[in-house]
Amino acid sequence: MEMQNSENPVPQPEAKSYAMGLWQRISGVLWGGPKIAFENIVALPNTSGIVILLLVLNLALVIPILPKIKEYTIWTIQNTPGAVDLPAAAVNMAATWAAAVSLAGSVAGPLLMWLVIAGLLKLFNTFSGEKAPFNCLFAVTAYSYLPVMLAGLIRTALIMTTPAQNFARVSTSLALLLPGDKIDRLYLILSQVDPFFIWSLALLVIGGSVAMKTAYKNTAMFIGVLWIVYVLALGFLTPINKIGGL
Repeated sequence: MEMQNSENPVPQPEAKSYAMGLWQRISGVLWGGPKIAFENIVALPNTSGIVILLLVLNLALVIPILPKIKEYTIWTIQNTPGAVDLPAAAVNMAATWAAAVSLAGSVAGPLLMWLVIAGLLKLFNTFSGEKAPFNCLFAVTAYSYLPVMLAGLIRTALIMTTPAQNFARVSTSLALLLPGDKIDRLYLILSQVDPFFIWSLALLVIGGSVAMKTAYKNTAMFIGVLWIVYVLALGFLTPINKIGGL
């Protein structure tokens, strides 16, 4: 019997040959072995579950802070020179509009970001690696967003316990290390140096490399350059006087 087992071993399933459940994929991407999880995701790129989960969670994180968003909007208007003569109805309408935009953005924002990043990966894939379908790259991008969602949970908790006038400074990034309450160019740049976002970029490198069958260093270089360009553009092109009235 032992000889028969050794000659005819029972084949073991590989990551690419069976479908992981949604929670298996999430735990695998976050801490159980992202390479294996992404191999499974690329082999079976069903994104409906993760997309619905992330968008619902993102929406759920915005709803509790809607009063803070309204209060911050009103505070910003009241502290903007020349806005003191605005009627109360107009100020309240602006606060309501800000809350509505935040609700819509909590769903449309991540979805648009995933599409753009997947499109950029597809562009990179045109010149390197084996050709990967867009839906595989989109799936990789969506699952790579998981650390950003964890950061969102922390930010929501902080916002709930923070005075409304400090709303714009709530962050999980290195910007928290800056003294004072001024939002300047340096603050904008450091606000993108977030350990959760960097974690997300690392997952994107792993998943993108698995999907496109490219070397990690090549994918990392492409994504790293895009991130640096984005951070510098945000830091130097954003009008400072448009942020929080500061």
